[in-house]
Amino acid sequence: MADGAAMDVDHLGSGNRMCSVVFADIVQYSQKLVSQQFTLKARFSAFLAAALEHTAAADRLVLDTGDGAALCFLGDPEDALFTANNLRSRVLETPDPHALRLRLGINLGPVRVIKDINGHTNAIGDGINVAQRVMSFAEPNQILVSRSYYEVVSRLSPEYVQLFHYAGSHRDKHVRQHEVYEVQLSATLGGRAATALPQGGPDPSVLQATGAGPDGHLDPSALSRLTAALTGEIGPVAKLVVRRAAERATDVRTLCEMLAENVPESHRAVFLAGLAGLVEAPRSPAKGRGQPDSAGPPGPQDTETPREIGPELLARAEQMLTRQIGPLARILVRHAAKKVTSPHELFEHLATHIDDAEGRKVFMADAERT
Repeated sequence: MADGAAMDVDHLGSGNRMCSVVFADIVQYSQKLVSQQFTLKARFSAFLAAALEHTAAADRLVLDTGDGAALCFLGDPEDALFTANNLRSRVLETPDPHALRLRLGINLGPVRVIKDINGHTNAIGDGINVAQRVMSFAEPNQILVSRSYYEVVSRLSPEYVQLFHYAGSHRDKHVRQHEVYEVQLSATLGGRAATALPQGGPDPSVLQATGAGPDGHLDPSALSRLTAALTGEIGPVAKLVVRRAAERATDVRTLCEMLAENVPESHRAVFLAGLAGLVEAPRSPAKGRGQPDSAGPPGPQDTETPREIGPELLARAEQMLTRQIGPLARILVRHAAKKVTSPHELFEHLATHIDDAEGRKVFMADAERT
C-alpha cells in the first residue's frame, strides 16, 4: 500500500470508516524510463489536485501509491464518481500522443485510518483492496466500479442508474469474484454528446433564467436549465456536477464558470458564450412570487422556516430505515438530510428506498409517531 498520505490529514484521527475509494493507476508506469516516470507522475499529480478542488479536504484522504494514488472519500459517495470522472476527463483532453493513461476503480467498503511506522496517516482495509482489484480489470482510461458502490449510488438518485453499464464478473488472483460496472459518460467516450448545444447558443428559454431566489439560493429553474445545457456537453453526470457546484456558488455567473471547468477546453469558450444571456439576465427575484419590489424589511411570509432536523431525529431515522433495508440506511439518511427541510419530507424521501410496500407502510407509521 502507500508509504504515507499525500497531504496533512491528522485531523481525521484513526479508526474504522465506511469509505468510497478511488484507486488510480498510471498505465505501464513501471516500464517507463525514470525521466518519463517523473514527467507522468508530475502531470498526474497536477490533474489530481485540480480534480480534488471540488471536495473539502476534511472529507478526503489521499495516499500516494507510487504509480498512482488511492483516494478515500469520507463524505458523499458521489464525491468518488465526480473526482474519478473529472480526473479522466483531464487526461483525455491532453493532446500529447505519449500522454498519461489511467486505470480507475471505485469501491465502497470498510477502511481503517492508522498511523504508519513513519508517523504518517495511512489507510488499510478491504475497501482499498477491492478498489485496487476493480481497477486492475479496467482498460486504459476506463472507470469501473464495484457492485457495492453501484448499489449505493444507484439508490441515491434514479438518474445515476444510467451512468453505469454492467461489465460482468471477474476473478482476481485470490480467486475472489467481483461484479463490476463501467461508468459510461458521453463526454469521455470520444467527443461531445449527440445532444450538444448548437453553435448558435443555448435554447432561448435558458436566457430567461434569473439569478438567485429571495431565500438566497440559486433559482431552481436556472439550475434545471444549466443542467440541460451541461448534459449536452458531458452527459447524464451533468446533474451531479451542477448540484455539487451549486453548493458552493453564490450566483449564476460563478456557477457558470465552475461548470465550464468540466467542459472540454476546446469547446469551453463556446459553452460560456452560449450562457452569456443567462449570466447577464437581470436579478429581480421578487417578481412573479407575489412579493413587492421595494427593499423594505421582509414580511412574515419571507421568514425562513427553521430546520427541525437534528442529530437525534437522524439517528432515529437511520435506526428505522436499517430495519427495512440494512446498513445502507446510514448513507441514505446522511444524503437525504442535506436535501430536505422538514422531518415529514425526510421520512417521505427515505420511504422511497424501501421496495416492499408493507415495509414502507410500517416505516411511515413509525415516522408519524416519531
